[in-house]
Amino acid sequence: MTEYRFRVVVPHQVMSEQQILDLADKLAAAGCDDGHLAGHDDGIEIVFDREAESRDEAMRSAVAQVEQCGLAVKRVELDREAITA
Repeated sequence: MTEYRFRVVVPHQVMSEQQILDLADKLAAAGCDDGHLAGHDDGIEIVFDREAESRDEAMRSAVAQVEQCGLAVKRVELDREAITA
């Protein structure tokens, strides 16, 4: 399998450190233990380094797990290097 890096952008505002920790725990419980939270102009992003058979499979599974946590996914972003690879 290949490891793919991408970001899932969620239009969700986190107000406190405790909310960040709670969200991280919720994401990990849903299987997103290969992602970490970061700030984004549109809310938050979960940066993934996910192993999968294909980039599409990696992104689809991550989006499904994020949505399982009750979060709405706005978009998935790739680094420029990933697009040209």
